[in-house]
Amino acid sequence: MLYRTALLFIIFSSLDHAESARILVSIFSPSFSHNVVFRPIWKELAKRGHDITLLTTDPMRDPKLKNIREIDLSGSYEIMEKYKASELLTKGKNEGKNTVKLIVDYLNALDHTADWQLEQPEVKQLIQNTSEYFDLVIVEVMNPIQMAFAERFKVPFIGITPVDAPYRIHAALGNYMHPSVYPDYFLPLIPPLSLLQRIVSCGVNWANWFLQYYTRYPAEDLIVRKHFGEGLRDLSEIEKDMSLLFIYVNPVFYQMRPVGTNTIVIGGGMHVNKPKPLPKELREFIESNENGAIYFSLGTNVKSSLMTDNMKSVIISSLGNLPYNVLWKFEDDSIQSLPKNVKIVKWAPQQDVLGHPNIKLFITQCGLMSIDEAIYNHVPMVGMPFMGDQGYNAVILEKKRLGKRVDRMNLTEEDFTKSIIEVIKNPIYKKNVVEMDMLTKDVQTTGLEKAVWWTEYCIRTNGAKHLKSPVIDTPTYQFYYLDVIGICLTVLASAIAIGLIAIRFLLGLLCRRDSKKKTE
Repeated sequence: MLYRTALLFIIFSSLDHAESARILVSIFSPSFSHNVVFRPIWKELAKRGHDITLLTTDPMRDPKLKNIREIDLSGSYEIMEKYKASELLTKGKNEGKNTVKLIVDYLNALDHTADWQLEQPEVKQLIQNTSEYFDLVIVEVMNPIQMAFAERFKVPFIGITPVDAPYRIHAALGNYMHPSVYPDYFLPLIPPLSLLQRIVSCGVNWANWFLQYYTRYPAEDLIVRKHFGEGLRDLSEIEKDMSLLFIYVNPVFYQMRPVGTNTIVIGGGMHVNKPKPLPKELREFIESNENGAIYFSLGTNVKSSLMTDNMKSVIISSLGNLPYNVLWKFEDDSIQSLPKNVKIVKWAPQQDVLGHPNIKLFITQCGLMSIDEAIYNHVPMVGMPFMGDQGYNAVILEKKRLGKRVDRMNLTEEDFTKSIIEVIKNPIYKKNVVEMDMLTKDVQTTGLEKAVWWTEYCIRTNGAKHLKSPVIDTPTYQFYYLDVIGICLTVLASAIAIGLIAIRFLLGLLCRRDSKKKTE
């Protein structure tokens, strides 16, 4: 009996092992929000028996987690700050710096960070260990450098992004792209676009393609070959082998484009948890004003402490005149003589703060994770966008009347105060946020369930190659019917030309006949 029990245990253990997979995950971005949002996926996959190796700038460091090995890349933040990334994002435009130069400088900081990450001993060991293997790679797509891991281990890979994917990624999956209907997510443009906006969208799109193919890819390929060797294909080619794309955006909030079966939208508050009790000091401050409280945070990448003195002055004056307490996430103690109703903290448990019933408003940079958390907790917003998709998100926020947006470049005390009071006093904003939360939660399958199912599907089908769109292999001139249009125009032009020649010939005959009759 004991022998049979042991045998059954070995058999079932072997079956579990066979059904599990080794998954390498790389979340490149030095951004807490880009990492925390996907943690439920890694935990659930590990819970189901898969072995996860996670490259992350924000390790969970939870000894209770099983089947997850974390490679700590938190030093990436220091590299970004070495190249003044936070200053570029927070006050570069306010100081009059050229937008293109700001973008290029920030992208260069990201390249240096990627280079540093691949230099780390544990990462180098992954790359160089010939006995190391994985069944699947999951990689953040904002920077394509880590896609080289899929080429290194010769396995399928899934792309994942906490915002809408950039054009180059939609192109790699064969998804619908049209700058007049779906402008890139970093442009604050919502269709229908005016003629000028369509010109801007197309121009930016073309400029971005040029920058990507003639500047970005070559620079990124150099970094890849430095660490992975000269034998790897170009990143632009590896990118096209992406099996699936997970997009973490709320489809109720965001304007979605038609996508193929291999693009899965998993957003809508997957990372949001029920609020926990606040620390005593924060709770007492939030509850000490009978009118309510406001939470003010610009996220992790934009630093309130790095704003220009003029912008700080406008904000402090505005907040000091409000009849509400204001909890402001501020990274240092540099502000002196704060108004009595304003309290600064270097860090706050944002989800728990937003979940407190006394919070009346959230002043946010309009990152998608922050918006999700506000919607979940029924808190209307005032958006103050700084970077990336934040401007686009702020436009949607205002269009759907979930809040108001303010222009940080032309911020005045009057406009800022007016926006805050309007959102708190007008019940339509609270009503719309509540309705948005109801729609977000009314789904057949949660984002987490979809992400896990499709991940395992990709493993089972060895890359889900049958879902690959034929659009990927269709040249641009064919996709936009340029060859068909060219032939049709040629035929039409030829027919018109032949017709004109025939008419001219007939008119010539008639003229000669009339001339001959007159001569006779």
